[in-house]
Amino acid sequence: MATSTFSGPIVSKNGFINTGPGNVVDADASIALTVASHSGKIIHNDAAGAVTYTLPALNATADGASSGPGSDLDSLNNIGATFTIVDSITKTGDLVVQVANANDIMNGSAIIVDSDTDDNTEGFVTTATSDTITLNGSTTGGVLHATITCTAISSTKWSVSVTTGGTGNLATPFSAAVS
Repeated sequence: MATSTFSGPIVSKNGFINTGPGNVVDADASIALTVASHSGKIIHNDAAGAVTYTLPALNATADGASSGPGSDLDSLNNIGATFTIVDSITKTGDLVVQVANANDIMNGSAIIVDSDTDDNTEGFVTTATSDTITLNGSTTGGVLHATITCTAISSTKWSVSVTTGGTGNLATPFSAAVS
């Protein structure tokens, strides 16, 4: 089926239903995520080994002067694109989500439930240079289910949210690793 577009706001008084086999994309190997193949869908990982997902480069360019009426269908602007990664198995290798280049950063937080002691919850926030999320299957999360949501919000920023379980002395999953 071809991609369909609409010009202007869309209003539904009864909601939208996202269902069907195309709504979940299995991704058990390292890949570069794309708006066309992964945005708005659930990216599912059920492999215990290491995997790296690279978010697309942020592009906030406006439509060209010759476009219209409405948005340019060929615009590469990806602001507002959301990627939801669901890991359904405890990791034995790192699950990494990283930005495409050193100009992009992440803003957000992670909630990790300590599943091997008293089930306390600890929260972590990004720093001014955070650009990578690493779940290691223990202290930084990735224990039997993790959900990571990344939304492009500007020409340099991703809004991120991580919910997962962890073991041991919990630590931040955020770092500045992309150069």
